[in-house]
Order: sequence, then C-alpha cells, then structure tokens
Amino acid sequence: MSRAVVSPLLLVFAFVLSAFAAPADAQDAERVRIRGSNTLAHALVPEVAQSWLRDIGYTGIRVDRSKPALTEIHATRDGQPLIVEIGASDSARGFNDLIEGQTQIAMMTRRPNAAELDAGWQLGDLGTPEQEFVIALDGVAVVVNRNNPVVRLDFNQLRALLSGQSRDWRELGAAGQVHVHLDSSAGAVRDLINERVMRGAAFAEAQQHANARELIAAVAADPLAIGLIPLGEHYGAGTKPLAIADGGRAIAPTRTEVVSEDYPLSRRLYLYGGQMMGALSRSFALYAMTRPGQRAVARSGHVAVTLVPGRERRVTLGPGEYRQLVDNAVRLPLSLRFNFNGPSESGVAASVYDSRAVRDLDRLRAFMQLPPNRGRRLLVIGFADISAGSTMAAMMMSNDRADLIAQELVSRGLKVQQARGMGTALPVAGPRDAAARYRNERVEVWLL
Repeated sequence: MSRAVVSPLLLVFAFVLSAFAAPADAQDAERVRIRGSNTLAHALVPEVAQSWLRDIGYTGIRVDRSKPALTEIHATRDGQPLIVEIGASDSARGFNDLIEGQTQIAMMTRRPNAAELDAGWQLGDLGTPEQEFVIALDGVAVVVNRNNPVVRLDFNQLRALLSGQSRDWRELGAAGQVHVHLDSSAGAVRDLINERVMRGAAFAEAQQHANARELIAAVAADPLAIGLIPLGEHYGAGTKPLAIADGGRAIAPTRTEVVSEDYPLSRRLYLYGGQMMGALSRSFALYAMTRPGQRAVARSGHVAVTLVPGRERRVTLGPGEYRQLVDNAVRLPLSLRFNFNGPSESGVAASVYDSRAVRDLDRLRAFMQLPPNRGRRLLVIGFADISAGSTMAAMMMSNDRADLIAQELVSRGLKVQQARGMGTALPVAGPRDAAARYRNERVEVWLL
C-alpha cells in the first residue's frame, strides 16, 4: 500500500527536480542579444560569434536555427550557459531595438540617419570607436565576358544597361544586344545596386541564376552578358570585372581599392552599441576587430578590414608629382577619413577621426612593428573635395589632412618620409553624391 502511494509522489518530485535542474539554456542563461540587418545576421555574425566563444574558453558550442529569423548559439564555460541571440530583420529595426533596450548590439549596413540619431540621443556619441564598430565590407562587382572590349562604366551607363534603357552594347564600343544576368539568391547585391545605382529604376528582364558561380559561368559563355556578383567571388578565366565611376575616376574592384573604400560599389557593415554595453557584448564587438575576428569575417564570405598590402603597381593616373612620389611604393589598403563636420556630412556626430580611421591608425602601428617592416618609411598623401571653394583652399586643406595624419603616425613611433597634399586630384565621388565631401577628403598611406 505504501509503495503504491510513494512511487507516484517520487515521480512527481523527480519531475519537479528535473525542471529546476535542467540546463538553463532557455531560462537562466546569460544572453548576448544582437539584432538588425539580415546581411550580417545570415553568416557573418554567427561565424564571428562562434570564433569568439571558442577563443574566450566556451565549449559545447551549438547553433540552433529552429526559429524563423533567429539564430541562437549555445555554449557553456565553467558550468555557466551563455546564448548569443542573432535576430535577422533590417538595419532600421535593429537600431530601433537598440534604442528600446531590446538588444545590446545593432547590426547595420549603414550609419544611423539623422532621425534615428534624434530618436536615440540617449545612446551617446555613436560615431566614436567605443560604440561604432566597422567589422567588414561588402559590395558588388560588375562582370562581363572576357572578350567584351568595355573596361569601365559610370553609374549612369550601368543604370541604363541594367534597366534596359540601353539595349545594345554598340553605345559603349561593343556590338550586340545586352543580356543581363542576376543571382536570384543575392538580396544584398540587389539592395546595394538599388540604393546606389538604380535610384528608383526597375531592373530589365534578366536571366536568373541560383548562385554567383552559376552566374559567372553563364557570363563566361555569353559574349554579350553583364552580371552582378558579391565582392570576393572568383571571377574565373572567362569573365572580368569592370572599373566603376561615381562621378569621379573609374575604379576597379581590386582588394586595395575595396578595402580602402575608394571603389564606389562597396559599403561598410557595422555593429553599434550604447554607452552602457555589457561586458560580454563589448567583448564580442571588440573581438570582431581583432585578427582572429577578421579571419572569421573572411570565412563568412565578406571582405575583412585587415592591413594586407597588395603588390606594387605602376600608377598612371593623377598629377605628375603624385605619380613621382608613389613610384616604387606600395599603397596600403586604407583611406583615412574624417568627421570634421559632424552629422551634417557623415550622418554621425563624431570626433576628428572617423571611427575606422582610429582603428586603422592602430592597425598601421602594429603592421609597421612586424619584423619585415621595422625601419621602413611611410608616405602620406592627402586629398580634398571640390567643395573647399578654390584650388588654393583645396590644396591647403589636403596638406592639413596629410600633416595631421603624419603627426599621428610619428606620435606612434613610425617614420614618415613625406606628407603632401594633392588638392582635388583623383576624386572618388562626384558632387551629386551626398557623401562626396566625406569620401573625397581622405589620406592615403604608402609603404616605401
């Protein structure tokens, strides 16, 4: 009789105990909440998060994608569970969640706009390197068949080809009807082209492909093709990327031009945090800036923001003085930019240096401390925007920018052979671009 009564009671007691003793994944685990752009949420941030967890001593790492638009990465350390929540939506939603305290980190493919900054005034100065983290770049390469004689396009020409306004290559020096090829899975590619190039125009009828590799193969087999692929994809032997101009010089998507952000169809991928970011969320954001974090960025298929120089190339553009200065030098893959004008120019109120420029200065110091680079000298060249008002004012401004960066480098123990301004030479953006001043006022650094 007593057994019949005790046994059910024991079962109930055991069930209650198990409920409390079960792994606290869903209830008691500490959580790092990251929300926003689907471009970052799809692969980039999960890859960086797993690398971060491993490097700070977490084990049992498990990725759960059982809920729509949500990736949960579970891990434990010293018996304590942690969940990294990565919610996919868009940049605006992610920033709004940051304002409302629903996330510790917002993922964005752009800087906050003026209205968002007003709404999130309590978050602090989002242009500082303590709250703005440029963790990667992405963008679009425009590819054509290797035998196509066209080598460059401006935005107007590209829009005309993609929209069907220009239907024949004859207008650009080739011959035959234009065939547009698109990757149906590349939403980020289409979004960037819509934003930067199409400006409300619709795409023409296009041949759709399941992925970038299929598109590249189709363009290689079609002499009249033009296609759009993510930066970082291999072009293959049968295709070539075009140089693209946005009101300035035509720029090819080489690694140096992309990482320096001079190539006009590239963009930054950001993380933003409030002033009161928790220790773990700040640890994650800072980790994304490190070499291991950037290796994870590269594994995810995006362009890492690392200081790896390209090979020496002969420069054929720009004033003779510029070409003479950089002869036998190697350009480093960065263009240091500024925030002198606050939110009216950059969209984010910030200090003198752009947040990426602050980190690039530190990366440059570490790079020059590597054994092969010790004792080598640097050449610093500044550029200004046409909005300076006159040739003389632009030259003075570009010299000031170059001198400012040179002083920063010297203060870090680096050797600067010369700092020189080039005025408005070699603009990367035309005056119609709202961010032209921000993009054109830049400083290049060359390794001698």
